[in-house]
Amino acid sequence: MKILLLFISITISSISTADYSNHEDSKEVIDELVNVHGFEESFVIEVLKNAKKRNEMLVSVANPAEKTKTWDEYKAIFLEKKRIANGKKFIKENIKTLERAEKEFGVPKEVITAILGVETRYGRIMGRYRVIDSLATLGFDDPRRSKFFRSELIQFFLLTRENNLDIFETKGSYAGAMGYGQFISSSYRAYAIDYDGDQYADLFNSVDDAIGSIANYLKIHGWKRDGNIVTEVYPNNVRKFYKPHESLTRFLPLSFNENGKELHFIADDNFYAIARYNISDVYAMAVYYLSEEFKKI
Repeated sequence: MKILLLFISITISSISTADYSNHEDSKEVIDELVNVHGFEESFVIEVLKNAKKRNEMLVSVANPAEKTKTWDEYKAIFLEKKRIANGKKFIKENIKTLERAEKEFGVPKEVITAILGVETRYGRIMGRYRVIDSLATLGFDDPRRSKFFRSELIQFFLLTRENNLDIFETKGSYAGAMGYGQFISSSYRAYAIDYDGDQYADLFNSVDDAIGSIANYLKIHGWKRDGNIVTEVYPNNVRKFYKPHESLTRFLPLSFNENGKELHFIADDNFYAIARYNISDVYAMAVYYLSEEFKKI
C-alpha cells in the first residue's frame, strides 16, 4: 500500500496545473499567433490554459542520454540484437520506398532505417506525452532553452492548423518531437514531404512519408551521395586521410572508447548531416554503427 501511495504521489507531483496563458512570457507568444498568424485569441488562450506543466520533462531535457551515458552504454542501447533484427525486417518490408529514396536523395536505405530505429524503434514508440504539454512546460519553465521551445510552441500551433491535427491530443516525446522520425514542429513544417502520393505529409501514419522526409532532411543538411560518414584512422596515419581534397570537405576528429580500446575517426559531411538530426556525436555514431549492421547477412 505504501508503494502504491508513493507512486500516486510521484505521478501527481509530476503533473501540475499552470495557467500558461497568464505566464509573464505568454503575451509575446499570444501576440504573434494572433497578430502575425491570424489565430483567434480566445483559442490560443484556451490552449495555453489547457496545457499541463510536466516536471519530468524539465528533468529529461536537462539530462539527455547523449550527455549522461558513456559511449559503451549509449551504443549498447541502440545496437542490441532485437533492434538490429527489426531493422533488417523493416528494410525488407519497405525495400521499394527505401530504394526510391536512396536513388532520389542519395541517402542509403540503411542510414534512413537506422535513424528510424534509433528514434522510434521503426515507429513502435513515437512518444506518449501531449506535445502541447511538452512545449508549454519547456517554453515557459525551462531555465536554459525556453526561447527555443517557445518558438517551437508557435510552430506547433501552425503545424496543427496546416495538417488538421488535434492540438490537444497530438502526442510525442518529452521534448515535443513527433512521428516515426521524431521531427520537432519547425522541422516537420520545413522538411516533411508527401512521399506516398496522397498530397499530405503524414509522419504519424505513413511509413513512406517518414522515409522520404528523413532522406529529404539529410540531403538538405549536407548529405553527399556516395560520400563517407566516418573514416577510422590511427595516430600514425591520420595525415593520410586528413588532407583537403574533394571527397573530404569537412573534418571532425572523433575519439571513442570501445571495450577498453580507443578508436579514432575522422568525420565527413555525411556525419555532420546525421548530427544535425540530433546534435550529438554519439548519436551520429550510433546511427552509423546500426546502419553498418544492416549490411551484414
